[in-house]
Amino acid sequence: MNTKSVYSRKISSKEADNDFIFILKNRLSFFPELGEKFELEDDNLRKEVKVEYYPCTCRGPDRPHEHYFICWEGLKFGDRIEIIKNSENENKYNLKII
Repeated sequence: MNTKSVYSRKISSKEADNDFIFILKNRLSFFPELGEKFELEDDNLRKEVKVEYYPCTCRGPDRPHEHYFICWEGLKFGDRIEIIKNSENENKYNLKII
């Protein structure tokens, strides 16, 4: 599978504890525009989500930046996820836990 059509990552404890999936800044273009709703579906659930962000200074007060994320419940620390873009509908994505 083409890596450009898949977003994958290992879920951190922060993501698992706070029910979200971090989206790396260099992969934002894989998803619809910030704030634009799209459908994300796994084996048990289909829901409308959007890429959101929050301001952060985890690198120090002189290096403010944003963290991007999608809200999604039920992921566990260490889960490996893949988000796959639907080739027939650009507003649909599938989530796999592998």
